[in-house]
Amino acid sequence: MVLCFVALFVFAVLGIFSAKYRALFFEALGCVGRTLTLRPCESKLDERIKATLIASLLERSPPVARAVHQHFSILSLLFAILFFGSMIYSAIAVYNYWAYGNCNGPDSSAFCVFDAVLKPGAATLTAVQPGAGPVRGTGRIVMVEFGCFSCPYTRSAQLPLKQFLDQHPEVALEFRAFPIPTHPNSFLAAQAAFCADEQGRFWQYHDALFADADHSVANLDRMAQTLGLDAAKFDSCMASNSTSAAKAVQRDLDAGHAAGIYGTPTFFISGASLVGPGSAQEFSDALNGRGTLQSNQTSSCHLPNATAQ
Repeated sequence: MVLCFVALFVFAVLGIFSAKYRALFFEALGCVGRTLTLRPCESKLDERIKATLIASLLERSPPVARAVHQHFSILSLLFAILFFGSMIYSAIAVYNYWAYGNCNGPDSSAFCVFDAVLKPGAATLTAVQPGAGPVRGTGRIVMVEFGCFSCPYTRSAQLPLKQFLDQHPEVALEFRAFPIPTHPNSFLAAQAAFCADEQGRFWQYHDALFADADHSVANLDRMAQTLGLDAAKFDSCMASNSTSAAKAVQRDLDAGHAAGIYGTPTFFISGASLVGPGSAQEFSDALNGRGTLQSNQTSSCHLPNATAQ
């Protein structure tokens, strides 16, 4: 009877494409219904599946066919466990992909089978010109970064980014906030950075946010105190989403969406875009025009429901 449960799902999918399998789906549905009410399956669907399978094996290997026949109940149970286990795993992967942009969870850079089909490529991005965000450095070439302070990939990119900037003083960095909505307090963290900017401490607060992953309201306040910010001004700035700092975050979000940004960190430099760079060399290649649009899609935090355009 176990096979009827598996057959129900298999024939449900195949029935989308063929009337033959739709008939088998309804037969399997009836069989499952009778099984759940402790009645025998009148259609003998499970026995027909068994007979078809063993007959096919007999043509290829009689010893294997005999072994399957003798242990059919155990083998079908194991198959059903694997089948439903894979369905559960797939459902979890789909949720992780929707919520975090990776089938394996929010902090994973492991291979995800959905990437090749569902993740947009860097070529869909529209270059963003500098001139709106805080700038670090005095170089004549300005690289624009869209980052989420709560994104582990944006955080891990800071070291190769610093190495690149140290090697290339002709490049300045402009930061634009792009908080990922599935990351707790991501918008508040960005707003706090712009509140610090109002007191001339944006980059100090920027570095503090990447150094400490705790972006709770209490810890955001503690960071402000550590940097010597005026507590009353900072609290007033954080108190509403209608402040200039909150509006700056929304301005950056709107610009990022208009550019087609689907995840962080994303960089624009010398006509190239970099998504999730993992080394200083990738920044250098983009600066020197070696290669066009580059994308490391397994090393970036993606928006929920980001799909290819």
